[in-house]
Amino acid sequence: SSSTDSLNEVLICPLSLCELLQVPFSLEDPDYKGLELDVMSPCEKHGMASERLVAFEGTDTGRRFLACAQPAGSNCGFVEWVDHQWPPTMQNALLKLWAMVEDAKTARVNDNLESSFTIHHLTEEKNKLDANYDKLVQDVHELMNFQEDKVVDFRHLQSAITYQQEVRKELIDD
Repeated sequence: SSSTDSLNEVLICPLSLCELLQVPFSLEDPDYKGLELDVMSPCEKHGMASERLVAFEGTDTGRRFLACAQPAGSNCGFVEWVDHQWPPTMQNALLKLWAMVEDAKTARVNDNLESSFTIHHLTEEKNKLDANYDKLVQDVHELMNFQEDKVVDFRHLQSAITYQQEVRKELIDD
């Protein structure tokens, strides 16, 4: 019985409806939108008025169609084309344009990936430079402390030398 039902659906379903199992991606067209109330093309499953849409994908770009007006989760996929299929030359042009769009997207993705690698490399380089700078500052502080210690030691030596000179002078004078 279920195979007979699906066979009846295929026989009843016009070819334009059966080609797509889901509603094509569409764009908003202010001249062709809203519910179709004039023509009796209700959604077969829901029996409600169909929504007017304009296709925005592949060789159907720009074609008007009626579709199930239910939201994505409960949409049955009903589609009835208002416009005839585009001529083959138009379909080829649309395919080439969509290929160009995909190529541009791929190029942007590759550019973003390359930029992220560059940013990562530069961040690592900055972190290394920061670490080297911190080490340099530490070394300079140690050198300064060492120099201060030398000056203190030198003063101590200077005072010892001065004391010895005074003692020697006293011994010589005596």
